[in-house]
Amino acid sequence: MSTVEGKKQEKRRALLDAAYELFLERGTSKTSVEDITSRAKVGKGTFYLYFADKGSVTQALLARVSYQLLDNACAAAEQHAAELTSFPDQMIFVIDHIIEALRADTLMLRFLERSFVWPGQIEASGEAEPLMRKVLQIVMCSPEMAGRTEREIYQRITALGSMCMSVCYTSVLEGKPDNIDNMKPILYDIIRRAL
Repeated sequence: MSTVEGKKQEKRRALLDAAYELFLERGTSKTSVEDITSRAKVGKGTFYLYFADKGSVTQALLARVSYQLLDNACAAAEQHAAELTSFPDQMIFVIDHIIEALRADTLMLRFLERSFVWPGQIEASGEAEPLMRKVLQIVMCSPEMAGRTEREIYQRITALGSMCMSVCYTSVLEGKPDNIDNMKPILYDIIRRAL
């Protein structure tokens, strides 16, 4: 990577980091572009070189946070591969890992709300595509997914992931319809049936 390209990436990363900190501190709606550029120590014009508006920086952050959560969960699943003997066990392990990370960091959960972004959903998150390829490859090799197309598998994973995020958000933050510990067995039973 050239020095110029490195500096561009550094400025973009500084803007993302500043926006994330501010979104966690104040919330997305109470953070302005000026707040972000001030925290990142760049001019307002620099912001618009990288992002069309605050919504696009929010989408980039949702993708980045989601990617990191999924990547960490997949890495943990690989470390426990010998114990995870079935595909449903692997999926539940990954989902449980993500839920526990969000339970431990409720500010991150509030930021994500129910908007977990699967790699490949946002074109700007080019780094995420290899992770989704890896996940799809593991899923497609499972006997439970035999005969399904890649598109069907992606749809199923996305639907299950969205359901899990919604349950995580309401259960962890609001205790509705019950706390997350009481909801996990129900959630994981639904996942097993869906696979």
